[in-house]
Amino acid sequence: MELLKLSPGMLIWSLVTFFLLLIVLRRIAWGPLLNAVEARENRIAESLEKAESAQKNAEKLLAEQQEKLAAAQEEMQQLVKEGKQVAEKMKNDIVEQARDEAQKIKERAKADIDRERETMIASLKAEVAEIVFDATSKLIGVVVDKDKHQKIIDDSIANMGQKN
Repeated sequence: MELLKLSPGMLIWSLVTFFLLLIVLRRIAWGPLLNAVEARENRIAESLEKAESAQKNAEKLLAEQQEKLAAAQEEMQQLVKEGKQVAEKMKNDIVEQARDEAQKIKERAKADIDRERETMIASLKAEVAEIVFDATSKLIGVVVDKDKHQKIIDDSIANMGQKN
């Protein structure tokens, strides 16, 4: 129970011991401990700075990639538009060529038909003239000069075409 009594000598020695222990701890333990805490704080601060820098860099790269993507999409749309225009022009050219070719074929066919009709008319005239010449010769019993007979037939056919 004497330990629980407060004596002035004991109080002084306790305070002296406490302060000595505080000085010793401050030099031996607190210095290295504070240095370690400070070094850790510095490492954490550097890590945070690096993380912020990396985040800013990542955001910058993301923005650049988004710009490149937008530019690529715009270029793709332009290429598609140009492709459609080229395809439309090719289609129009092909249609125009087909129309021209059809018109040429139509004109050639018409010319062929006209030539064939003229040939058929000439052939028919010659055949009719021959039939009329034979029929006239048999009816009259007289052979008329073939050239005169042909002229008469041609004139008759020409007059018939004018009457109709």
